[in-house]
Amino acid sequence: MINLIALSKIVKSAVKKYELKNFAFIILELYPNVVTKENNKELLDLEDKYLKLLLPNYNILTEAGSSFGYKHTEVDRIKMKDVYSEARRELIGILNRGKKLSPETIEKIREKALNSPPMSNETKKKSISHTRPVVLYNLNGTVYGKYFTILEAAKSINCGEKTIRRALKTEKRLVKRQWIVEDLVK
Repeated sequence: MINLIALSKIVKSAVKKYELKNFAFIILELYPNVVTKENNKELLDLEDKYLKLLLPNYNILTEAGSSFGYKHTEVDRIKMKDVYSEARRELIGILNRGKKLSPETIEKIREKALNSPPMSNETKKKSISHTRPVVLYNLNGTVYGKYFTILEAAKSINCGEKTIRRALKTEKRLVKRQWIVEDLVK
């Protein structure tokens, strides 16, 4: 049985609908050389030739080696954002924390930081305009805490920033069934 996980959604759907026995996976032409950076263009040109000649229904890309123009659906975008959650970001941070860097790498990072231009006033204004001060209330209405940013509030109650952002979009604005969040920027 073919591994459908590695195939595109279009191909998966077609194989499920028409069954695998009704498909033919055919090699049209073999590229005779080992692919390298230098000759990769030749391989892409060969693939491009067949894409233009056959106009396959099951290939989402119109040009070899390019995903330019492909638009993810809104559902796919949401799934991708969810996969890269706050917890995942934290995990990646943990993987990099304590990593020993070579003196050369440290020097490169240092040079880059020293040579980077200072933050423009426009960037500072954007940063300030994207902060959202919030207040967390206990369920009895007493103030649990006031926070300059959603991220600060999220850290104080051990949840993700997204949890608070979602709560702000609801009528009850309930977070973790313990707090009510109020956006101070309205």
